[in-house]
Amino acid sequence: MRRFLGLIVMSVLLCCCAPKKKELVLLGTVHQPVENFSPDSLYNILVKIKPDLILFEVDSSFFTSAFEFKKTWDSNENIATVKYMNTFDVDVRPYEFTGRNEYRIKIGSRPTDGKASQLLDSLYKNNLLEAGDSKTYEHFLKINNSLNALAYQGTRAFNSIETDNIAEARQTYQYQEFLNIMAQYPVFSETYFVKQDGDSISYFEGYKRASEFWDLRNQTMAKNILHFIKESDYKKIVVLNGYFHRYYLNSLIKPKQDELNFIVKEFYDY
Repeated sequence: MRRFLGLIVMSVLLCCCAPKKKELVLLGTVHQPVENFSPDSLYNILVKIKPDLILFEVDSSFFTSAFEFKKTWDSNENIATVKYMNTFDVDVRPYEFTGRNEYRIKIGSRPTDGKASQLLDSLYKNNLLEAGDSKTYEHFLKINNSLNALAYQGTRAFNSIETDNIAEARQTYQYQEFLNIMAQYPVFSETYFVKQDGDSISYFEGYKRASEFWDLRNQTMAKNILHFIKESDYKKIVVLNGYFHRYYLNSLIKPKQDELNFIVKEFYDY
């Protein structure tokens, strides 16, 4: 009996002495105000969570050396974060791929990816795709519409496993299935865009690079988030991310919880 009580006491002491796990919230957002999601609703969520670090979906060029925003703009995240910064003691840091837009232009994935998408849509609307490819495109449109519709249903709607699964399916169609379709039609490899440096790139190659960058971007974002977990003393971190990214970030970050002694939580856990 004494031995049993001793084991209980030891277990309690170990639990009390064990360092508390850091908390990470991957908070999916909609960038512009919509029905049921605004700067005020995001601000109220931040107040409930009480983070000591907010990771913002931009790179360091948006900040001064003191990590203050160089400018403000009319996005849900910026308005809510600035309001929170002015009210509570919190640090805000960037975690985005550095020079994202400039990089895409340099490698030719932008605006070539958009031009390739427009061409694919034109082929579909003019019944110039094979039947199987048309069905694939139609399936994408249905998934895309259902995912976009969730933006109007409130924060919990686009912060769920179900929505993450839809987002993953949508991105798989956009960056893998579409690329497979384009590979079958010579027009995508034979139509070119001239980049700023004077070099030309085919629509197919530009779209392929856009597909590869989707992976690189999310992998870089996840790496930067994990850096703050490993190398800082912040106890409660909120990562603001457009909700199309949530599934990808979760897939890379959740497996690291035990190794780095942190826990991924949802905003409604607070």
